[in-house]
Amino acid sequence: MIGLDTNVLLRLVVENDPDQAAKARTAVRALVADGEVCFVGDIVLYEFVWVLEGVMRRDRETIARILDLILDNADIRVESETAARTASALHRQGFDFSDALIGLRNRDAGCATTLTFDRKAARLPEFQILS
Repeated sequence: MIGLDTNVLLRLVVENDPDQAAKARTAVRALVADGEVCFVGDIVLYEFVWVLEGVMRRDRETIARILDLILDNADIRVESETAARTASALHRQGFDFSDALIGLRNRDAGCATTLTFDRKAARLPEFQILS
């Protein structure tokens, strides 16, 4: 298994730098041809969504479709696939992707709740607001 950094994942999907996109495609295709699986960690996925939304100004529906393509790709293993799918669905509904992923991962780790000062995050059942 080979890990992908955020910038490589972005080049594969967005292709805003043709030279780097070509290098990323070539490298990943060669790895997959050799039987490797590409690993996308939770932090990479968080950064990926942050860049798409905050820097590249992609809308939530576009981001959700891109995440679906990544999550459904047999050659890619996402660290917390179930949590990522749920966070993507919540993001599509208007929640912050990172808040959703944090709450879900903490829940999956056995946390009864996640304390926060963030009122938007506290709308998710995995959070408890501190006021």
